[in-house]
Amino acid sequence: MGNAIIKCNDCPRRCNADRAKRVGFCGAGVYARVAKTVAPFLYEEPILGELTAVFFSGCNLRCSYCQNIAISRSTSGAECDDARLAEIFDGAVGALDLVTPSHVLSAVERALALCKTERRIIWNTSGYETEDGARRASEFADVFLTDIKYYSSDLSRRLSSAPDYFEHAKRAVKVMREKRDVIVGEGKTAVMTSGLIVRHLVLPDCVNDSKNVLDFIAGELGTDTYISLMSQFTPNGAGGPNRRLNRIEYKIVAEHALKLGFKNGFFQDITSADSKFTPEF
Repeated sequence: MGNAIIKCNDCPRRCNADRAKRVGFCGAGVYARVAKTVAPFLYEEPILGELTAVFFSGCNLRCSYCQNIAISRSTSGAECDDARLAEIFDGAVGALDLVTPSHVLSAVERALALCKTERRIIWNTSGYETEDGARRASEFADVFLTDIKYYSSDLSRRLSSAPDYFEHAKRAVKVMREKRDVIVGEGKTAVMTSGLIVRHLVLPDCVNDSKNVLDFIAGELGTDTYISLMSQFTPNGAGGPNRRLNRIEYKIVAEHALKLGFKNGFFQDITSADSKFTPEF
């Protein structure tokens, strides 16, 4: 498969794993594993336009409620050397939506250097990034589609095994904001060709944490930031929370966002909390 830089410190875990000999916390080796490609992928924010989603196996988080648990904690899918990954990228229809790619940043960089086709790229991340990782991604990503999952370190420790989640996410998202001016077309089918969208999934019994996340975005990034406030939480049967989000919880958080004065973004219908919106792996 050729030579590659294999000691990895791409994400906040900083495993320093020699991926030729052992995997890091994320489960990845030297090369990325592609669990699935979906084209067209219809379940992202509509402002992103036509997409081909590339789902990577492994993850640098351990979210108890992960909707993609079949791939995030496994080595499912095909291991792709750099040339094969470049072929997959070149075969995309529309923009390239790289789903949870932070733990394979180096592999993505190597593959993109081999691509023959230029296209719009969406860096679709959990937010658990280093500042350096965000800067590296800005060299090729047109749009950052990033989560800010938590404000509380206790919550992120308990649900994602990452007590330092917010400390890293807040610094990384500031880099993303700095690196990308927002460029959006006009009309009902307007497409964002450059920019940042910050997503937040409202979790059951976590209303106050969600409000704190929105306070941070408003105060540190500005109320002109595009946000995507999601209600789609669905219990995965493997870990908590083990109940669905109720309407009043989501309503409280959505009203807080409006009170803060956010001008751009998306509010999700509560009916999105359905497993049918999760791809089959």
